[in-house]
Amino acid sequence: MKVKDKERTDRIIEIYNDVGLNQRKFAELIGVSQQLVSAVLNYNKKPNETILFAIIDNITSVDPIWLLTGKGKYTNNYVPQNIVSTPIDTYISNIVKERFDKITSEMNQRLSNIEELISKTNAKNILRRIDQDNSKLVSELKKDTKNLGS
Repeated sequence: MKVKDKERTDRIIEIYNDVGLNQRKFAELIGVSQQLVSAVLNYNKKPNETILFAIIDNITSVDPIWLLTGKGKYTNNYVPQNIVSTPIDTYISNIVKERFDKITSEMNQRLSNIEELISKTNAKNILRRIDQDNSKLVSELKKDTKNLGS
């Protein structure tokens, strides 16, 4: 593999790592086969136009000049385009988050109430056992006192 092709592969690897997907999902994102992605990432195949233009077309903020030649800026903050949210996605996401937070809060309150009830029940049971033990001790003490007096 020529130095120029190895350097392009290195830039593709940088983008691949920044996107944070596995090879299968990265291949789906850019619209090429996983075999092509794997071969390029492992330096078994030089990056062809298919993978280069697929990256440029499907990943936001990729500087085509940088990807193809190494000249230009590498911003290290690539975001797949289908992750960029629309206003409706944001609105729905906010509704879901608010409802999730409300349900979580209610569940935490219910758990707290249950823990408190269990604690009170355990305390009552402990006090009942202490009373029973004390009653037994008092009975035994009375017997012992009678036996001492006789």
